[in-house]
Formats: sequence, structure tokens, C-alpha cells
Amino acid sequence: MNLFSFFSKERELKMVWEIQKGGKKSFLAGSAHFFPFGFKKSLTRYIADAGAVLLEGPLDQGNMDRVVEQGAKGDGNHSLDGVLDVRTINEINKLEYTIHTQSYFGTYMMIFGQSPDKLYNRIKDKRPWMAFFEIWSYYREKNGWEYTMDRDALNIAKELGKDVHFLEKIEEQIDALNGIPLERIVNFLKKVERWDGYARRYVKYYLKGDMERLISFATEFPTYCESIIDKRDPILYERMKPYLGRGNTIVFVGITHIQGIRKMLIEDGYSVQQNLL
Repeated sequence: MNLFSFFSKERELKMVWEIQKGGKKSFLAGSAHFFPFGFKKSLTRYIADAGAVLLEGPLDQGNMDRVVEQGAKGDGNHSLDGVLDVRTINEINKLEYTIHTQSYFGTYMMIFGQSPDKLYNRIKDKRPWMAFFEIWSYYREKNGWEYTMDRDALNIAKELGKDVHFLEKIEEQIDALNGIPLERIVNFLKKVERWDGYARRYVKYYLKGDMERLISFATEFPTYCESIIDKRDPILYERMKPYLGRGNTIVFVGITHIQGIRKMLIEDGYSVQQNLL
């Protein structure tokens, strides 16, 4: 890595697989939905050469608002209220406190003896998956995870006038989120003090393109479950197949979908080769 690359937030995307069958070539990219580094140069190169660009689901504000609306509809049986211990709640609240104290507003609050609103109190009555993602977003913000690979890919595709398609509707994605087991969310939240190590390993192995090592510990993440992975892999694959049959397509799916989709591709006679540049 040269000196410019060391200081730059731009990295080369290595979680890409070239897939071929019957002389038709396409690419499958394992997306890091949020990340501390960007991949715009790599994305532009791949998307520029593609005829069609496939993404998991819609990313427009209207659909995102629907996700937020549905996530806010927690109740006594579907929320974090009463299921977390005091230590975990305190660790969750620290995430927001750290961010506020790094700002002018936070400094003012400290001088005048006031505390920021408690993060846990604001999210405990929401659906568990929405509560978790709000907590995780504070953690990402604290650590500078400001890049959104899927949105970057969509914007680049639009700028280049590419044919963009979504593999799922937002209702299907919300239904999958509702299927995340509460115990997986709670178990991960209870390990909040270990998230730094988890995040470092994730970044390290993603940048290296080492999917096997990344998946070996990503199974701890709440979304690594049947409703998000096992049930959706076959659906995503079936919907991308017509485009792959024509070739000249790049598909973006979350990195944890790659193993299952790669297996189905091979079973259908595709050659699948990781494109480590």
C-alpha cells in the first residue's frame, strides 16, 4: 500500500466474484452495507462495464420511512423493554454519551451538569430489530462508519444511466427483519464491550477479501439467522437468474449471502471465481 492509499479512505473492493456460464459473464459483489472505507473507484469500474445493476432492495426515502414506521410499532411482546440487564443498558447509553461529549453541544451539557437523553429509553419500546439498528448506528457513527456501499452503487449506476433493478420489495425485507429472533439481538447487545474487536476483524477480513474468516465470526451478528439468510438466499438467487442468464450484470447482495448463492450458482453449472485484484 502506497502512502496515498494509507491516508485515503478509498479502498479496492475485493469481495467480488466473476461468474460465467455459456459464455455469459457477470459479477457478484458481497456488499458491506456500512463501512469505514469507501469503494467508489472499484464500484464505478464494475458498474461502468455492466448493462444491468441489481440491488437487494429499494433505498429511496419513501421506502426507508416505511421501515422506520414499522420498526417503531413495538409492544410488550416485541420490544427490548425488560429484557436487558442494567450493565448492558449502561453500555448502550455510553455509545450516545461518547458522541455527544465530542461535540460542542456535549461540552455545553457537561459544563452545566446536564446529561444527554438516554438512548435506551428512546428505543426500548420499538421492535427489537429497529432498537438494535439504532444502537448499532450510534456505534458506527462513533467509529466513523460513514460509507454506505449499496447507496453508493445505486448513485453511480444512476449517474451512468444503467438499468437498475431491485431483488426484493420493502415489505419482504421488513417481514424478514421481524423474523430475527429476540435472543440473538439480546445476546449480541450483551457483548457490546466486545464490539470493537468484532468490528476490527470484520474490516480486516472484508478488505482482504477473506470471506471464510469473516463469516466464521459474523455468525454472532443478529441478522445471521434463518429469516435473513437461509430463507432469502434462494429467493434472491431465483430473481437474479434471468439477468445472469443474459450476462453483463453486476449483483450486489450482503456479504453473508455470498456463500449460499455461490453454492447455488455452482450447482447450476456456473464457474465462480473471486476477482482479487
